[in-house]
Amino acid sequence: MCGICGIVYSERERPVSRETLARMTDILRHRGPDSDGFHVAPGIGLGFRRLSIVDLQTGDQPITNEDGTIAVVCNGEIYNHVELRQQLIAAGHRFKTASDVEVIVHLYEQYGADFVLRLRGMFGLALWDAPRRRLLLARDRLGIKPVHYAITPDGLFFGSEPKAILASGAVAADPDVQSLRQLFSYTRIMAPRTFVAGIRRLPAGHCLTWTNGKVELRQYWDAEFPSRHEYEERVSEQEWADGLRQKLTESVRLHLRSDVPVGTWLSAGIDSSSVTALMSQMVPDPIKTFTLRFEDPHFDELRNQKALDDYPQYRLVGHRIVCRRSDLARFPKAIWHGEDTLMGSVLIGQLMVAEAAAAHVKVVLTGEGSDEILGGYSWYPTTRVLEPVFRLPRPMRRLLASVPPIRRRWPGAAGTIAGPREMNFERYSRSINHLRSQSAGEELFSQDILDRLRGYDDSVDAPPPPAGFETWHPFARMQYFDIKHRMADAVVLGLDRASMACSVEARVPFLDHELVEFCARIPPRVKMKWLREKHILRRAMESILPPDIVHRKKRPLQVPTDEWLRDDLPAFAEELLSETALRATGYFKPERVTALRRRHRERKENLGQVLGAVLGVQVWHDLFRRRALDRNGIPCVTG
Repeated sequence: MCGICGIVYSERERPVSRETLARMTDILRHRGPDSDGFHVAPGIGLGFRRLSIVDLQTGDQPITNEDGTIAVVCNGEIYNHVELRQQLIAAGHRFKTASDVEVIVHLYEQYGADFVLRLRGMFGLALWDAPRRRLLLARDRLGIKPVHYAITPDGLFFGSEPKAILASGAVAADPDVQSLRQLFSYTRIMAPRTFVAGIRRLPAGHCLTWTNGKVELRQYWDAEFPSRHEYEERVSEQEWADGLRQKLTESVRLHLRSDVPVGTWLSAGIDSSSVTALMSQMVPDPIKTFTLRFEDPHFDELRNQKALDDYPQYRLVGHRIVCRRSDLARFPKAIWHGEDTLMGSVLIGQLMVAEAAAAHVKVVLTGEGSDEILGGYSWYPTTRVLEPVFRLPRPMRRLLASVPPIRRRWPGAAGTIAGPREMNFERYSRSINHLRSQSAGEELFSQDILDRLRGYDDSVDAPPPPAGFETWHPFARMQYFDIKHRMADAVVLGLDRASMACSVEARVPFLDHELVEFCARIPPRVKMKWLREKHILRRAMESILPPDIVHRKKRPLQVPTDEWLRDDLPAFAEELLSETALRATGYFKPERVTALRRRHRERKENLGQVLGAVLGVQVWHDLFRRRALDRNGIPCVTG
């Protein structure tokens, strides 16, 4: 695990400034505090910061092939590197390290750009092929590890985080107004956009090749589901449960490959509990677990219930971290590390758990991904309940959605039923964003922002789904959007930022691509029985987990920023939300923000997420545009 960055110039012989490359690499020090490394040749420079996990002695990067013509830097882990190494040695390749990353170099020699199809793991990587003057960037299938890039008249710049590219000085921190609109429309910024106009994020499951200045973007993997009439209905529910448990067990075993101790991030829910319980069967020593709790009892999922570390048979050493109202002071730090994840409240809690974990372990396993691959979110049963309503014509549904009691009591359902009948990206977005932010953009944005947004077609926000999508079950279509958009652009992106901010590697066994492909074959009626979310996972784990955890209803992780924003704010927040500061940055109408703050404080409407997004944008501007830097060139952040 590490941070990577680099430069390739269009001019063959143009030297890469070591000072510039060092500046890009140093700003990623939090991702890899153990060592750094560089590969510099005419027209090319690769930078690397290392967090030592596998091959502690000889695993430094960049790693090259035998004659030094191919060099690679990789952020992530290749979990099947042992098996790949054996195959490559049999094919005549020679290895000089025990690093998992070295297999990438030899796979490229053997298979060319298709080497990514043989990798089982999480990765954001850059590979330089000197004879062809080709730079290849690749992101893993599910987008667990990020890669960002900028194409300029001089060449291509890349980094694990946008701030590495900004540190090169080749790209200005000019905000992308379309990304601002996406933030308020979808609560996230969707790849390939970032919040910086000149920087792009490589989409999950994609490769980008730069060959002598020519750029090609290629998708090598996509989530796929059977048509609704092609599920293997003869397979019994118990057989699916047994298969799921076997695949998850295999994934956990692979994710335990490490030369340093491994812990877990543990919640009260079934996802992280399943990973931890399986891990306890494989690890001889007690496992350190890290659990977030809340001062506010309404948000504390362990109030009046146990977590797995309360059961002695699992041999867990539990660490509980309490998030308090005063932790809103960590918001600038969350934005500095999150960059594109400008809804920074959840990141506050994740940062706190990561900080606690960093004092004990370098690697943690987490439960992220289960809800996406098994349909565990609240919108899946809601969609099933609302399905009969969608038989009505859309004008009638719009009328129904406008009825005041429905609009007030069930705003999410009202927004959903007013949308399209078919499960497309618009209907999906309406289903998951039950928030005031969806209608806040035009109300809040300044006239300058509105003018710059005029005429934009938001249908291009999401690329078209794969062929045959219209034959899939609506449940599967919703899963596709969850996996491709919400997860890659928010869930795992935030996990990467929070964990790597504290030099901790977070691994996600549920997102092993072979497990994901297995779960895609499970019929929707087995994933959700009646309205019981993740029924098949509960069935799979009922012999391994305590009954109260198996049958426990899902509670999403929520940080109580709605309440925090109703009280007295930290000085930085009060200043940045003042009409003077809002007028100076120019993104929002100051008087409208003030009015929304008043409504929120008076409890006339819950506007916490909208105001949190406004604060996130203001903090981003303060950090990346005003650049309040410390003596090391890093923005001054608290928390």
